[in-house]
Amino acid sequence: MDDTFAITAAASGEVDAADLWRALADGADAWRDVNKWTQELPERVAELAGHALDGTGDTEPGDISCVIGSVYGSGHVAETIRARLDSGARASLAPESFLYFNAHGVTSLICLRHRLSGFCATLLGSGAGLQALAVAQRRLRTAPGTPVLCGAYDLLSPAATRALGGVRPTGWAAFVVLESAERARRRGARVLARIGPVRTCAPTAAHTADVRASAPLAELAAALADDTAAPALTLTAAGSRHGYRCTAHKEG
Repeated sequence: MDDTFAITAAASGEVDAADLWRALADGADAWRDVNKWTQELPERVAELAGHALDGTGDTEPGDISCVIGSVYGSGHVAETIRARLDSGARASLAPESFLYFNAHGVTSLICLRHRLSGFCATLLGSGAGLQALAVAQRRLRTAPGTPVLCGAYDLLSPAATRALGGVRPTGWAAFVVLESAERARRRGARVLARIGPVRTCAPTAAHTADVRASAPLAELAAALADDTAAPALTLTAAGSRHGYRCTAHKEG
């Protein structure tokens, strides 16, 4: 049996979080701005997910599944909540922001904004981008008629980046739409690449070069948009116990 899957759309881009980090650094005087950016940045992640969905050519979202990975997701929220609780300012926590206060909240927002009604899951950790791809592939094996929006995002605060070894505190999101090859062929979709199964392997130094969950999917999206990129691309990532690897082959 052919154990490959079709990628019919991809989108990737920076989610500029500099205003949020400045507001966090300014303390209590900027808590209102922290609330504002805590709501705004997930909306930008959802907008990038929409670009990927638009690229498939499917006009109805229907029961599309959604699997999202993240490194700590909106972990910066925990930092500001702790600061407010420590200062006794409980009333300054905005209830309308609670949707954005956890990683699955961002996944839920993506589903709400794009009317996705299929299977939904959120995974956490540095290997979560490729783990999300593996879950999407398992979903397609059991429900081959249902495409999967597979993605990853990171909004790493300055405190989180220090804990992770000093990577640059930026935000990023990357998405691909995965379908069974048969479904893509049946609807006449343009296939950007075929991608093989995600497999575990021994972690190496190469796997830990970039701790962002979004890094491998961002690399894949960039290669699919680059006509000069090599026709085959091997994606790698490291989880807590395993490395992960899969290979994508670009289509003409």
